Amino acid sequence: MERTEKQMRDEKAPWPKTIEELTAYIQSQVEGPHDYGTCVYAMSLAATAAFQFVASTLGTTGFQASCADLDILRRTRLLDGPFMIIKAEDALYPQYDLRGKLEEALESWRPWLSDEAAKKLANGPAHPNVMAHWRELAKARSENPDADSAEIPSDPMR
Repeated sequence: MERTEKQMRDEKAPWPKTIEELTAYIQSQVEGPHDYGTCVYAMSLAATAAFQFVASTLGTTGFQASCADLDILRRTRLLDGPFMIIKAEDALYPQYDLRGKLEEALESWRPWLSDEAAKKLANGPAHPNVMAHWRELAKARSENPDADSAEIPSDPMR
């Protein structure tokens, strides 16, 4: 059965109970037929089904699953530094204070940003505006040398 991009976008991924069910589902996603848009959803549906199978098999908690979600994003997008996800829906409610959350995140990332900027300055030229920005970020570390280490924890929820 050929599915449209919209149909696939709206489709819910299954929760396979056995490895055989998971394998059959992944195979059905891979076999297609697919176009440029539907292959995106074939990948995400297959990955979600695999994620849900493993989470169910291991009996993970919701917190563990949320850590794994973020780690998958970190690995697949090659994110080497801290990151955050902002849900636009939260902007509809004042209690979520998205601007405040972003400011808080930027402040907590300041040591990492400073260290990374210093590394980039040492590695050489960029546009003058970028170099000036890196110098400002790197200066923050020299002005506060007692700041916590900017090491990126292996646990994305730390």
